[in-house]
Amino acid sequence: MPSSAVREQLQQAAQERIARLRERLERHRLGGALLSALPHIRYLTGFSGSSALLLVLREQIHFVTDDRYAEQVRQELFALEGLQVHISREPLKVLAAVLDGVSVLAFQPEYLPYGMLLQARRRFRPVRLRPLRQMVEPLIVQKYPAEIELMRRAAWIASKTFEAVLERIREGMSERELAAELSYLARQLGSEGDAFEPIVASGERGALPHGRASAKRVRAGELITMDFGCLVRGYSSDLTRTVVLGRASLEQRRVYQVVLQAQERAIEAVRPGVAARAVDAAAREWIAAAGFGEYFRHSVGHGLGLSVHEPPALSPRAPARLRLQERNVVTIEPGIYLPGRFGIRIEDDLCVTANGAELLTTATRELLSL
Repeated sequence: MPSSAVREQLQQAAQERIARLRERLERHRLGGALLSALPHIRYLTGFSGSSALLLVLREQIHFVTDDRYAEQVRQELFALEGLQVHISREPLKVLAAVLDGVSVLAFQPEYLPYGMLLQARRRFRPVRLRPLRQMVEPLIVQKYPAEIELMRRAAWIASKTFEAVLERIREGMSERELAAELSYLARQLGSEGDAFEPIVASGERGALPHGRASAKRVRAGELITMDFGCLVRGYSSDLTRTVVLGRASLEQRRVYQVVLQAQERAIEAVRPGVAARAVDAAAREWIAAAGFGEYFRHSVGHGLGLSVHEPPALSPRAPARLRLQERNVVTIEPGIYLPGRFGIRIEDDLCVTANGAELLTTATRELLSL
């Protein structure tokens, strides 16, 4: 898809999401919303910088960033109806001046630092600030075609990165060296950067689900878990594979097959209308039946987008009313972690379709012996 067409679709998605946000504010009798979560601001404006606030009112949209981003704003911001751009080192002072007629303003309690909240209350008087949780999340949980295409590309890059790194893994290299190879190869293949700090955990460290790459050196006979993600125009992929250096033991093969079969059952469960907790249960029940229930220590998956962790959460704690929708993009990542021995996780990215799910990642899921 040409870059101009992608931008046009992302801009259309932003305009529609802003309209839906305004409808929600109207239902709650709120005069506007102050957004401080940078990924949410990017969804609604296209801005990828590290400092900004967005004020959405009934007729206008006020975007504020500082002068470091003056040129970037001109290049990135969508041409939104009613958008006004302010370049200032005092964003709250700027926004306070445009709040005439607003009596109650929503803010994101999960993302607004407490110190800034206190300043906003002082600056915005007599406007009252009201927390509105999950303000933007319902607007971004379903992805538009251009967004899905960007994540499909990010997933392809991750899959090709995994295939390429297999040729570079050798006995004696450190986990940190392997993590660096993942980042380097991904960039060579077109990734903008790491979606998150790559996880590389080998041998007994594989039992750490989020084990950061360390100075430990990989040894023959060990399992190596690699969890990493790529970025395309800010949109994430998230891929995990576990391989063995040398020949796998019977126990390693058995546990790997349990995880793989659990993942296959969770993938088969993905479809519009299914409860998020049911997808988790499809994998969790299989792992428990194999005798490893206490060693599966996280949810089976999560949403993907401009952040690597977004709704919907495919978790046993998900509300019963939370159900998958067409155009959700999610991960499926069951794992078994045996303390002091090894860990195994397999993760892929999927897009929920009308009839089930499309697998976005393409790397083999079979246990590879290097």
